[in-house]
Amino acid sequence: MSGRNYKWLEKDMLTPRQLKLYKFIKKYKHDHEVMPTFDDMKSFMNVKSKSVVFHMLGYLEWKGYIKREPAMWRGITITKELT
Repeated sequence: MSGRNYKWLEKDMLTPRQLKLYKFIKKYKHDHEVMPTFDDMKSFMNVKSKSVVFHMLGYLEWKGYIKREPAMWRGITITKELT
């Protein structure tokens, strides 16, 4: 089997990349008192496309870790803390 297979994970478990993004969002909010922009997240995650960040945020929201406000710049709220 090639590639990564995360189907064994529970719905609320984060993949390593999702966890990295989640921790970045929390730290950025703590340090700057605002949420990061897509460009900030794109640079941190070292990806070339904002759509990658968009999909990762979608999974974080689906798993209940964040809430996004539609059509709102920096409209992210952390809804679940990691233990």
